[in-house]
Amino acid sequence: MIARYLLILNLLLMGSASAHHSRAAFDLDTNVEIEGILIELAWRNPHAYVIVESIDEQGNPVEWTFEGHSISGLVRNGWNQNSFQVGERVVVDARPNRDPGRLFGLLNYVTKANGETLYAFSRPPEEAPPRRPIPPSTDFSGTWRPVLDMRQTLVGGFEPPVNWPYTERGLAEVAAFNINDDPGLDCESYPMPRITRFPYNQRWEVSSDTITIVHEQATTVRNMNMNSGASVPATHVPDQDGYSIGHIADDGSLIVTTTGFADTKWGSERGVSSSDQKVVIETYRLVDDGYGMELTYTITDPEYLTGSVELGRNFRLVPDYDFADEPCDLVQARRHLQFD
Repeated sequence: MIARYLLILNLLLMGSASAHHSRAAFDLDTNVEIEGILIELAWRNPHAYVIVESIDEQGNPVEWTFEGHSISGLVRNGWNQNSFQVGERVVVDARPNRDPGRLFGLLNYVTKANGETLYAFSRPPEEAPPRRPIPPSTDFSGTWRPVLDMRQTLVGGFEPPVNWPYTERGLAEVAAFNINDDPGLDCESYPMPRITRFPYNQRWEVSSDTITIVHEQATTVRNMNMNSGASVPATHVPDQDGYSIGHIADDGSLIVTTTGFADTKWGSERGVSSSDQKVVIETYRLVDDGYGMELTYTITDPEYLTGSVELGRNFRLVPDYDFADEPCDLVQARRHLQFD
């Protein structure tokens, strides 16, 4: 009888230990906010789990798993098995794992697109309303983050392109390339179209006749003239960014043609200058149901290129926020050169 009692007690203790395990793996003093698509609500005891597919900083899909309360605990907080539908966009607030490589968190709450928020354990007595999932872009407006190849961004791509169709003038410039001649080291903003490949966010503001693009950590502000039949005005003074005229094509893509350039050092790409004959044609498309944007563009410039070249990149829509307004410092821009 005693042996049977001890066996039952051990089983109960084991069950209690498995159901109420330590939270030591989570950083309870830190919050992470993950926006993405709900791919599973595992409505099971002893803990329900919320699984969300998000996008990491490099634009790659990643899967986050969040541990919640027991079913009874969630029900007390207003949940039910159909509180969230697979495929809907949500914002999850959680305590992250202490190991940043583990995409696993302790659930605080989940917010739906309509603002409804359900808490896993307890609702704070006073707080600002949680952030809702951002709505998709339908007209290219919004804040867009470039999808980056982080390794290429950090350690590669610092030489002129090797496979471009250079003229003799272009070949001579590439042969004389020196990374320390980069105008960026003098705090000059990237010219068009290099600014499209700037590794920081850009905010698009759309009106009936203009699309304005403001770039984070750059002074460049692009204004695309969207008036039908527009042409480069006689008052335009050629510069490194040119004059952009855009229109929406029948398939919904945005086509932008930019001319009116001035001769610009490294105006087409690192180590590749450009002339006043340069023409850039950009094509933007909304993808991923308005949460992604795809860009392809061509550069033609008979002074430096015997034919056109095509480049591109992708962006993802992110919540709007205030861009940093710290100006470039000339001393800091060249400081690393003392170690090269």
